[in-house]
Amino acid sequence: MDTNQKRRGINEYAAELIRHKARQLVGKAGFTWSDVRDIEQEMILDLLSRFPKFDPDKAAHSTFAARIVEHKISKLFRYRRREMRDYRRESCSLDDPIEDAEGKPIRRACSFCQGKAAFRLGKRARSREEEAQLRIDVSLVLEKLPDDLREVAEQLKTETVSDAARNLGIPRTTLYGNIKRIRSLFEDAELQDYL
Repeated sequence: MDTNQKRRGINEYAAELIRHKARQLVGKAGFTWSDVRDIEQEMILDLLSRFPKFDPDKAAHSTFAARIVEHKISKLFRYRRREMRDYRRESCSLDDPIEDAEGKPIRRACSFCQGKAAFRLGKRARSREEEAQLRIDVSLVLEKLPDDLREVAEQLKTETVSDAARNLGIPRTTLYGNIKRIRSLFEDAELQDYL
């Protein structure tokens, strides 16, 4: 133990207490041996952050450290048992082998359609079919745009308004007028839901 840690609140007693308590958590609340170092670090950080509040008139250093560590353990348990992270909800592992439609063994994770999973999780706003239809509809509207508006629309696919205005060499106010015209044409094509 170096002298810097001793000065900051981690003495041999506290270090040994943290090591012991972290190992005791293995097998509880879903903690495994691979979590021990992380748990130790969490406890050390918590103790170091609370050490400025230590008052030797109220308790011994060892008592203070023990209370902080116990409090941190209860917080770790509460965190792990929250509904969205509760280890008890896991009925199987995504690494478990299962058979595909042809009877070949694959990992369970490979059986999920990534696109559908992203859609269910809200990471994708539309299904793949809707996205394909949208691409077709947008390309049809873009083909009908005048050249100046098509160039603006192409720029806005990947650039911010400021960057597009700079690249096109026009003021932002002019670009906003063009965007308004483009929106109107998309609404006329009944694509306002995609704007």
